[in-house]
Amino acid sequence: MKLIALAIGLAIGLGTGCRAKAPPETPSAPVTWSVTAATDVSEVQVGDDLHLTVTVEHPPGEDFIPPPEKDFEPFTVLETGEEEVSPEEKELHYRLAAYRLPGDLEIPALTLRYRDGTGEMVSLETEAIPVRLVTSLTPDVTEIHDIKDSVSLEVPRDWSLLWWIVGALLLAVLRYIIRKKLRERAQAKATPIPPPPPPDVEAEAALRRLLEKKLIERGELALFYTELTDIMKRYAGRRFGVPYLERTTHEILADLRVEAPARDCADGLSPILETADLVKFAKQMPASDEAANALSKARQLVHATRPVLEPQEATP
Repeated sequence: MKLIALAIGLAIGLGTGCRAKAPPETPSAPVTWSVTAATDVSEVQVGDDLHLTVTVEHPPGEDFIPPPEKDFEPFTVLETGEEEVSPEEKELHYRLAAYRLPGDLEIPALTLRYRDGTGEMVSLETEAIPVRLVTSLTPDVTEIHDIKDSVSLEVPRDWSLLWWIVGALLLAVLRYIIRKKLRERAQAKATPIPPPPPPDVEAEAALRRLLEKKLIERGELALFYTELTDIMKRYAGRRFGVPYLERTTHEILADLRVEAPARDCADGLSPILETADLVKFAKQMPASDEAANALSKARQLVHATRPVLEPQEATP
């Protein structure tokens, strides 16, 4: 009996000693926003391209607006791509080229934008990356052929061909003069083109047409925000005399905030354009009621910033 009890106690002790304790779980720290950029080479031949990788670390489920292609100058963006490494990390891939003479260049600091926890737009920047642009004609290239001697051509002395050429040129000049005179007469008789309506009248009509298209009801929010952005950019540009064609949201708002009368327009226009950027670049679709609210705010903004007509003095 003592041997049996001893064997049972030994078995229990071995089982307890072999049971490994699981390491305590340590909670992972929350992921914060960060962005870095790196190239595959630091030196590239004239005419060749290079690859740039922008790595973005972000909280899971968050979206961002990538840098626009114009920010890569003096490099030209040939191709873009996106890869989701993990729920907290994305890689943006760019194929770049620089069409200029050899020398020291750099990929400028690139700006990435996102919304923080309060809904405000925040910007992150990468570090500038130096790149050396070199020529393929390195010192070890020796197989360069010399320029060949000039070759004299025998021009025939037949002047009849020259007279035919001169006659054809005179006929072409005469035809150009006649067509120009006829075009000027037609333009003089044409009805003059009326001037465009005032910016606020044009914008209100465009917003009414946008509402009648019922894009929100059909769920076409991307097209809705694209048209809404075009209408409001054109209104702000015409109303306050700032350039608006081929301009980013940041550039237009910066121009509007220069002078006092346009600052109220910039404050009201900022949330509309920034939400449209998120729809266009980050594919973040807002709710239908938010889109309807954006249209209502756009109409209120046009009404609030329209020029005030001075009362005309009564004639005696």
